[in-house]
Amino acid sequence: MAEVRNFIENMLHLRLIELASVRKSDAMAIYGPMDKSLPALVRDNIESIPSDYRNDCLTIQLNTGGGLIDSVEKTVEILRYHYKSVDFIIPAQAMSAGTVFALSADNIYMNYFSQLGPIDPQFFVDGQWIPGLGYLEKFEELNEKSKEGSLTPLEYGLVLKLDLADIHRYEQAREHSVELLEKWLSTYKFKNWTKTEERNKTVTPKMRQRRAKEIGRELNNTNRWHAHSRGISMQTLQDEVGLKIEDFDKIPDLRKNVNNLHSFIEDYIFMESELILPLVRMAYVNPR
Repeated sequence: MAEVRNFIENMLHLRLIELASVRKSDAMAIYGPMDKSLPALVRDNIESIPSDYRNDCLTIQLNTGGGLIDSVEKTVEILRYHYKSVDFIIPAQAMSAGTVFALSADNIYMNYFSQLGPIDPQFFVDGQWIPGLGYLEKFEELNEKSKEGSLTPLEYGLVLKLDLADIHRYEQAREHSVELLEKWLSTYKFKNWTKTEERNKTVTPKMRQRRAKEIGRELNNTNRWHAHSRGISMQTLQDEVGLKIEDFDKIPDLRKNVNNLHSFIEDYIFMESELILPLVRMAYVNPR
């Protein structure tokens, strides 16, 4: 087991070295849920490297189905404490809280296969991750029927089973997710947006904040995206949501290294569950 672990960790470091070399930055891979352990793992990874040897920029290759928005918030605070610039590469998916995490970046790299998701906070309940917005939508639907006096006996039974404390928690998480997205977009992603494309007008801080709010509302619009698992492609994000996304397929060296790292992790991540944590959260510093 130790030999297998050492082989995987050594190969992962090699793949991260290749990515860091192409990006001319520090590099980290995060694969898995945004759980409570993530902030400490990221902190320990970064702080294991003397600050004198760190670059100003960090590249994170991210693949996640989502998780806890509070963990994402703390992780971003840690990243921004140590790095002036943080870029994300999404080879496959970054859903829910992972979408909010990705949108904290200065630059986002995707390709035609990559996808982000609607902003739908998740909660770990009875051993599984559940999307909060589904519960909120059902509660709002039943609430309207109750006002109209049209609840069926079955629906009335569902109302009795709903925990109002949980509903409040889901509402808070939804609002918090949108607030973070708006804050991070206007602060990081839009920081170099200085002129409008059509009229060449000077972009003000209020304009950045307003645009971030529009994107936050769009990604939180469940009537449009319908399902927690609905993927939003790079093309849709560019054309319909209005986000600037870099296509890593157009950068041959980067494409090769992203795919090599992703394939390696995907091949080995399910070999042994105990290997997941040491495998997917490790960093490599590219010497300046």
